[in-house]
Order: sequence, then structure tokens, then C-alpha cells
Amino acid sequence: MIYKKIVSIIVLISIALSVFASCGVPSEEEVSQSSDTQQDNTQQDIPTAVEPTKRVALTFDDGPHVTRTKQIVDALDKYGFNATFFVVGNRVDGTEYNGADAVKYAAEKGNEIAIHGYTHSTKNYYDICNDNTFMFELSETEKAIKNVAKGQNVRLMRPVGGRITEQRVQTCKYAVIMWSVDSEDWKYKYSSNDTENEAAQKIDTIVNNVMASVRDGSIILMHDIYESTYDAVVIILEKLYAEGYEVVTVSELLGDKLVAGRKYSQS
Repeated sequence: MIYKKIVSIIVLISIALSVFASCGVPSEEEVSQSSDTQQDNTQQDIPTAVEPTKRVALTFDDGPHVTRTKQIVDALDKYGFNATFFVVGNRVDGTEYNGADAVKYAAEKGNEIAIHGYTHSTKNYYDICNDNTFMFELSETEKAIKNVAKGQNVRLMRPVGGRITEQRVQTCKYAVIMWSVDSEDWKYKYSSNDTENEAAQKIDTIVNNVMASVRDGSIILMHDIYESTYDAVVIILEKLYAEGYEVVTVSELLGDKLVAGRKYSQS
């Protein structure tokens, strides 16, 4: 009787072991495959790049800004991109704002630093100011740039408000750079009263303004002094990267076409 009970117990143990074996402990290969699957799913969150076949120049006016400019430079650097920053001289040399470190940082990362104006005053628009003021606005800004970004070849300018006479374009010692895509980001900067949805709508509008119009050879206008611009730039760069665009400086985009005394809005 006892013998039969022992046999029954042994049979039950054998059945249990057989069931456990059929379920099995995952092998090293199975664990590895599972890990690879998890990694593949994680990689899907990273935008897939198309081989770059198109180039655009992303440009920023009215800076530098001690925080935003550096954030934008870092966002560009993530993709190996560079942009052109049209700076305000008295915000570089510390007269109005101490943005020297931001300009130096942008230049060291391979970005192009160019002239916007020294004062950014509406009284000094280049289609209404006198010749002395015009020359002062350009020369003082170049001086401020070169004092901070050593070795920077300053060969571009963008008139404040986009306003300049044709005569001054033709006699200017810099290439005059306009734009073909206007993000209108200044219209959609954040307000302290914005709800979360309103802020999101502003970002969407800036992004759509760019992506709806961008083409191979576009020069895109933005401003590196607004938080909303930075938030939009992060999305714009991701989209451009995924669509096969390379973001380069204006000088890289225009190459040998670029000469002083001429106006450009695209390549």
C-alpha cells in the first residue's frame, strides 16, 4: 500500500516536471531577441532620416538671447546642422544686453554670425536713415561680432525690418540677405495669459508656416529671442530632418553665387 502511494507521488512529480519543461525558461537567444524587439520599439521614437537631397538655410534675427540662442544652437547641433544668426550689435557688446557668450557659443559650434543692425531702432531703417547712420549701424555691429567671435568672416547683412534702398544694396560691402519663408514667429510669441492649448496652437502655427512653404533652397526667417520660437524650432528641425533636408548656413547654401552688393532671398 505504501509502495503504491510512493509510486503515485513519483508519477505526479514527473508530470509536474514535464509540464514545467514544456513551458520552459527562456533561452539566452530568446532573451536577446526580446531585448532587440524592445530596442527596436524605442528607436521608432527617433525620426528616421531620408538621405539629404535638399538644403535650406535657417536664419535668426534680433538676437542674441543669453538662453534662447544657446538652446537653438544645441537643437541644431543634435542633427549636425548650422544656421545663420543676424545679430544686433548693442546686444553683443553689452551696451543694451550682454549676449556675448551666446554669440561666441554659436560661432564655436560652427554657426554663421552676420549683421542685422547696431540699435534695431525703427528710426534707423536703412531706407530712411542718413548715410552716416547707415554706415555706423553696419560697422559697429561687425566690430562687436569680431570682438567676440574671433576669426568670424562677416560677409552678410539683413536690414532691420527688411527695409533698405536699392542704391544701398548695390553699394553695400556685404551681401544683403532677405528670406523666402517667413515663420511669423514674432506674431505668435507666448503671453503670460496663454492656456496650455493656446500655447500649443501658437507652436503649431509657427511650424505650419514654415513647413507649408519650405522648398529646396529656401531661406527661413525666425527670431531667436522668443521661447515659443525655440519650442517650434525643435519640431521644425525634426520634420526637416525626416523629410531629407539639410539645414546649412546662408553662405553654405548660396556658395559661389554670394557676392557683396546683391540681394538674395533664396538659392
